[in-house]
Amino acid sequence: MGAAASYKSAYRSAEIETLSQRDLLVRLFQGAERFLNQAMMGMQNRQLEAASTNCQKARAIFVELLATLNYEKGGEIATQLRDLYSFLIAQITEANLRKEPERIGRLLPIVATLREGWEQVPDNEANTSAMTTSSDGARFSTTG
Repeated sequence: MGAAASYKSAYRSAEIETLSQRDLLVRLFQGAERFLNQAMMGMQNRQLEAASTNCQKARAIFVELLATLNYEKGGEIATQLRDLYSFLIAQITEANLRKEPERIGRLLPIVATLREGWEQVPDNEANTSAMTTSSDGARFSTTG
């Protein structure tokens, strides 16, 4: 890795670490939307390897979101999010296996609604959620 790439990586890490929980969640949902759109287009264009890769990336976001739910703080909302994330994971997996772009197309409004909901959280509540930090310190990218 060259010096420029190293600086870019350090900048991105610092940027992510200073985001509020709300802003991080918004970025994760934006990434999931982008990956799902790319997967859908890949399936439609018979670029199945790219479609599969993008399904896996979107699925990884929801697996991480599922793993970081805090049931003590989140209560019923955390339980509902668990069910929704589990549904999204199953649907993405099924769409990828069956190469069904229309199934992905039906998921996009759900993900958009989640993103829009987090975008509306006021700044003074931006660090309050039913989420905890990942127990294993895992990081993943929403950019590719």
